[in-house]
Amino acid sequence: MKTVLFACGGTGGHVFPAVAIAEAILSMDNSVKIIFAGRAAPSMEEKLLSSKFTYKHIKAIPLKRNSIAKNLLLPFSLSSSVLGAAKLLKEEKPEYIVATGGYVALPIMLAAIFKKIPFYAVEPNAVMGIANKICAKFAKKIYISSKVLGNPVRKMPENLPAPEIFADDKKFRILITGGSQGALGINKKIEQISKNLFGNENLSVVWQAGAKHADALIEKYGEVKNVCITAFLDNIYAYMQYADLIISRSGASTLAEILVFGKASILLPYPYATANHQEHNARVVEKEGAAYVELDSEPNALWEKIMNLSGDREKLNNMSKKAGELGELNRRAANDIARDICST
Repeated sequence: MKTVLFACGGTGGHVFPAVAIAEAILSMDNSVKIIFAGRAAPSMEEKLLSSKFTYKHIKAIPLKRNSIAKNLLLPFSLSSSVLGAAKLLKEEKPEYIVATGGYVALPIMLAAIFKKIPFYAVEPNAVMGIANKICAKFAKKIYISSKVLGNPVRKMPENLPAPEIFADDKKFRILITGGSQGALGINKKIEQISKNLFGNENLSVVWQAGAKHADALIEKYGEVKNVCITAFLDNIYAYMQYADLIISRSGASTLAEILVFGKASILLPYPYATANHQEHNARVVEKEGAAYVELDSEPNALWEKIMNLSGDREKLNNMSKKAGELGELNRRAANDIARDICST
């Protein structure tokens, strides 16, 4: 039996492309044994992966970009992590490794280099991360998200029933999401334009404010007929499918899913993301005409972008079409990468 080990973690932007490629490999050859390696609980990758795949623990320590003092012990921690990763590779004997970047994948890639195990590196972001930069020249092949390849994304559900708040397609439907934990920066932006949004009979708005923030916002604003404030959406894909516009961060996986659904978006990049990669991701999509990027601190700037799109269906449709074209690349990316890996 062929064993393939995937190394990923830290963020969904590294985990979800790995899952998409793993599932594509299994669809081509279901005899392959898939193993995922990541941090122990309470890591997000163990939570997402351990119920679906064989999951093995490794140590991984992130680089602290704003503190030299906190990085003084990093070489020793990394050495320990690489030794642990090498032990795992010796035990599992993978035929090859697929790593989707991020500091969680680094010890596995370094151990693979030392043990001469072939590995494939995948870079989901528009800017290559440090782990892939360090290891790329040793990889058997590196796959970089681009207009040619796309970004691997899981198979998205189709033909979902419309959520009640989005049932009226005569209204302009807006999904605002900062993820299940919420995004304080997005929430503040939305509060700045709340007088325009709340009570607007032309708009239907779903605002996923996150578990940390939703209760306080609901208490502050009360029940608003055209706006649903929620901590979490059980089936966010239904809301994505029926939204006319999505307002979101621009992490690799989130952005890939927005494009797969062919949705126009206003992207508010997380300003403290590593190497500012979220803004780079967003700018690539903006350049293709599929999104607006919002960095302006002026509260009216976001509202003007919303009004620009809600009042100009032709512009909205053009942006959605461009998004769909990019999304089609994302739909194919996992299969394209899996097929290429399996053929080499």
